[in-house]
Amino acid sequence: MSAFTPEQEKVLQAWTERYPYPNMGLLEALRQVQEWHRCVTDEDEEYLAKLFEVPRSRIHEAATFFPSFTAKPTGRHRIGLCRGLSCCLAGSQEMCRCLEKKLGVREGETTADGKFSFETTECLGACDHGPALIVNDELQGRATEHLIGKLMGEMK
Repeated sequence: MSAFTPEQEKVLQAWTERYPYPNMGLLEALRQVQEWHRCVTDEDEEYLAKLFEVPRSRIHEAATFFPSFTAKPTGRHRIGLCRGLSCCLAGSQEMCRCLEKKLGVREGETTADGKFSFETTECLGACDHGPALIVNDELQGRATEHLIGKLMGEMK
């Protein structure tokens, strides 16, 4: 039995047809799987390997290379805080402690209810917004206690 609904299978199939070479849609398909399952499982990798007609190792390489993809489920709201040099100098360590306190989990963990996961990231390329904060892959801007509190209220 597939880990995907028939509708989801159609979406994934479409990624093999969108570009001149089927492999070009692989990252978009992985993004979609991450969104649906909140991770990319071994079973997902097997399915995509068959769909894209590539060795599973190719899927696994992509799924483990990019930090956007995880092997274990993330929270419904995935919070990332940049730990690059500029953001570190702008106070990312203080904001890391703030997020850990507000979420009740340490960096790299998911809340018990599965609503939130928190991770630090490499440079987000948003040094002018340091310390940069992303939620579900969307840049939120400069992390402040006020912004973090506001976002937490909106996402609950």
